[in-house]
Amino acid sequence: MNIRNIIAENALAVFLKMLPDNIKTAWQFAKNNARCNNSKSESKSLTDILMLTHALEKAFSLPNPRKSFGLQKAISLLDKTERYIAKFGWNDSMTVPVSVLKEYISYHERSSAKSSEITTLERHLDKIVSSAMHSDTFNSGGAISVSGKDLTEHGHGNFEELASNRYSIRNFSSAAVSDEIVYKALDIAKKSPSACNRQAYRVHVFKGALKNALLKMQGGANSFYATADKVLMICADANRYYTREPRLGYVDASLFTMSLIYAFTYLGVGSIPLTLGIDQHTLDKMKRDFDIPANEIPVVLVAVGNYQEKFEVAMSHRNPVESFSKFH
Repeated sequence: MNIRNIIAENALAVFLKMLPDNIKTAWQFAKNNARCNNSKSESKSLTDILMLTHALEKAFSLPNPRKSFGLQKAISLLDKTERYIAKFGWNDSMTVPVSVLKEYISYHERSSAKSSEITTLERHLDKIVSSAMHSDTFNSGGAISVSGKDLTEHGHGNFEELASNRYSIRNFSSAAVSDEIVYKALDIAKKSPSACNRQAYRVHVFKGALKNALLKMQGGANSFYATADKVLMICADANRYYTREPRLGYVDASLFTMSLIYAFTYLGVGSIPLTLGIDQHTLDKMKRDFDIPANEIPVVLVAVGNYQEKFEVAMSHRNPVESFSKFH
């Protein structure tokens, strides 16, 4: 091997080659991410509202929401919504957070758990609604009741029916999901496209105490992790990518994950994707604790379990196509 090839394969040389592009990418992201100049940007301010809206809404689908759950989140959501409207004016993007807040208040009224704080919340929300001066009924947030039987039937319909009736599940039954079903879902998902057919996705399946420990470390499933039967970690194998492709593994693993979730839906199994957007220290510890090879990049977790007979799911309103597309 000549000296040029030796240098080309050296980790330090590869790192230095990647550095300029990665510095530029990091700088562009730093300027444009939701945290930088948040209060001055309508879009970035809306991100805070969307995050709080989801955090509050998903609680409606948990196994046993406690009385006055999410009160501080509700107060913060109302405050950010008021400030957004004062600065940028009312627009349709406010309909869902207002709907979720109204459902939050209604939930506590139905549960006879309406505190003085929630009464104050309602008074401020009524001012927002009256100042909006339009006829929206604000029913785009909260939870809806579904049945396992119906979801299974929808899963066997055409693809549009399957996709339209897929929900993130946070309240599973106690019935186990067999290893054979998991294998079948993985077998269906393997047809997912990947860059140059490199098939760089890697999957680790955990159950029992390991499943619980992994979900607790992830942190986003603390209210329901015990009801999930298994959790799958989808990784990308860095060995399959070159210097200019540090983010391509996330694309391949994500494509595979969506196929996997649809496969579980088709097979009558509930699932929920859980982000691994956590700090590097925790991610490194996760890899050590759960024996993930150094060359594998954890991308996302998918918790799975069987449907209950009847249960609640978050409504999770979707915006119209014209809100996120541009035909050139």
